[in-house]
Amino acid sequence: MTAPAATSFRHQAGRLWRLTERSGIHEVVVVVVSFLIYFLIRGSVVDRAGEAMVRGFNLIELEQRLGIYWELEMQSWILDHYWLIKTMNAVYFWGHMPLVIVLAVWLYIWHRRAYRLTRNAFLASGAIGVVIYWLLPVAPPRLIPFAGFIDTMAAFDRVGYNAQEAKAWVNPFAAVPSLHFGWSLLLAAVVAWVGRHPAFLVFGVAWPIAMFFSVIVTGNHFILDAVFGAIVSFAGLGVAFALERWWRPTWEALTARLLALEPVE
Repeated sequence: MTAPAATSFRHQAGRLWRLTERSGIHEVVVVVVSFLIYFLIRGSVVDRAGEAMVRGFNLIELEQRLGIYWELEMQSWILDHYWLIKTMNAVYFWGHMPLVIVLAVWLYIWHRRAYRLTRNAFLASGAIGVVIYWLLPVAPPRLIPFAGFIDTMAAFDRVGYNAQEAKAWVNPFAAVPSLHFGWSLLLAAVVAWVGRHPAFLVFGVAWPIAMFFSVIVTGNHFILDAVFGAIVSFAGLGVAFALERWWRPTWEALTARLLALEPVE
């Protein structure tokens, strides 16, 4: 390739790269690829119900030995109060992906560095999570027979239940770790960190507490699921910090050189 041709190619490539960054197209690509990987993992575990149920019973036994098997009692707190059931169902459904998307857009527009860090933490923790889901599928409380749990989403919120049970989107045996809780805790911490108003701090404390109770009382997770979800999510944050410190400067330097408008000698 001649020098003028190389310069023209790099100029066009640079324009395309900057366009995808400004428009967020590269973010859409990352999300699509991540979902495709998740679908592959999901398809490999949906027929492993037997081992998922056994692990669910084993988790109950572990919590009993630890003295923290409180899920049935916690669920009983809301069963006589219809408005509490609806509230916890709403927190579980609308406080997860819909709210995550809204806050991600807010971070992307107003706090780009925090957004990038959070995105990488989500991707890293999600990668850890899907490996665990594949290696060790675990049934949630609501699917364990004779355990005594009520699926409040199925019983009292058919719209939200049908949406979350769409076969193409949901892995029914992805109870451990609970990224439903872990991601809420992680993103709440980021929002409290970058926010400049006391309301953000209040939100950062209240949202994960509400989500913790909702994943338990709706019959979707055990207490240990939430604990493991928090550990995996903040492990992902550690990976994100490492990438930001060591990998990103190298990547930016390499990208700048490859897309330089001047031909490389």
